[in-house]
Amino acid sequence: MRAFKPADIRGIYPTEIDDELVYFVARAFVEEFGFKKVVVGRDMRLSSPALYDAFVKGVTDSGAAVVDIGMVHSPVVYYASGTMNLPGVIITASHSPKDYAGLKLVFAQAIPLTESTGLRKLRRRIEVGKFAAGLKRGKVTSKDVLKSYQRFVLKGYKAKKLEGIKVAADTGNGMAGVLVPLLQEKLPVQFDVLFPKLDGNFPNRGSDPTLGKHQKQLKARLQQKNYDFGISFDGDADRIAFLDENGTYVNSAVIGALIAERLIARNPKAKIGYTMLTSRSYEEAIRVAGGKPILMRVGHAFIKDAMRKKDVLFACEHSGHFYFKDYFYTDSVTLTLLEVLDAYAEARAGGQTFGEMIRPYLKYQQTEDIVINVKDKKVSLAKVEAYIKTLQPKSMRKFDGLVVDFGDTWGGVKVSVTEFALKLMFESTKKKAAKEMQSKIAAYIKTIANDSH
Repeated sequence: MRAFKPADIRGIYPTEIDDELVYFVARAFVEEFGFKKVVVGRDMRLSSPALYDAFVKGVTDSGAAVVDIGMVHSPVVYYASGTMNLPGVIITASHSPKDYAGLKLVFAQAIPLTESTGLRKLRRRIEVGKFAAGLKRGKVTSKDVLKSYQRFVLKGYKAKKLEGIKVAADTGNGMAGVLVPLLQEKLPVQFDVLFPKLDGNFPNRGSDPTLGKHQKQLKARLQQKNYDFGISFDGDADRIAFLDENGTYVNSAVIGALIAERLIARNPKAKIGYTMLTSRSYEEAIRVAGGKPILMRVGHAFIKDAMRKKDVLFACEHSGHFYFKDYFYTDSVTLTLLEVLDAYAEARAGGQTFGEMIRPYLKYQQTEDIVINVKDKKVSLAKVEAYIKTLQPKSMRKFDGLVVDFGDTWGGVKVSVTEFALKLMFESTKKKAAKEMQSKIAAYIKTIANDSH
């Protein structure tokens, strides 16, 4: 049961998550909530075909029908759930390494299951073994939704202004290899695609596009000076990373600020979501544009829930997730890219490069995530809190972990949602200062990582 996380089900295949568990998750999903029909999508991971078979068998054994939408990126499942008004699942481990597998489950309208809204109930039902017998087996039908998805995300979009733009796109052997061709069909953008072949072995780079070690090939391509900018995706293509024309990674908060300003201009005083790990430049840009920044818990399911409850128009996470009210309050790499292309087309018309367009947002320097495995997340976080107090911060508050401000350096330490680990990130006007503070606290965490009391 290590695979049950606060916002999804994920673990190493087949030791932490396997075909049998997924079969019973599917049965519990249908029988706990009385579903009659479920949308099922999957990614290209090596474990996904077997887990697809197990999930479909579980759904149909419990008497419900399956709408199989095939191999798609996660936002297509959200689209299908929203437009068909059906519960669904995407079989994926998202950005996790290749030996991981997982499930993201949603109610109708793409509302995610979390520990508090359904996952705990599923786990209990599986532990008790409470399942119906003698039910009439449900049917499986296949439905290709990619063309209707394409129409949905591009509806009303004026693409002519994009003529002549060249983008290097690293799909990383993941599901963006299906998405980018859909965009190529309709947009007059020249996409030069790296690693388009779907391959669950991830032979060319790891799945997280925000890490520098996974950006080397895209950076090298951009340094040939033939492109306006670059984009990169994770395995299930619900994250997107941007690099400028020189191959320099652009912090997701910069992209978030760019988009937020545009949305607030169209929707004055709009509520815009951010997290404790998002760069301060994003929150400041929201305020300057006249929007209302709303602090949210890190994690896709928690952000989606908060957006619905507080009527938030848009939200950005440092990890490359961008969420839109108009996309069922879920993440859409396509809508993100369209907003950025729009902004760049305007900047290009004024003689600016991509790098020049984003320069006003580059006020602070943020470290890359450090994730440190710990035996007990709660115990470790409490000890880190006590340690940070000895460093005499100007302020420290608890929200989704610890939000700390030392004056010239600030950041956060939080419990990982998907791993038995603490995650930390710091920021400053100087990269060196941020790295030094991050390293100091990381070194302390390593000394207490195995403590359980």
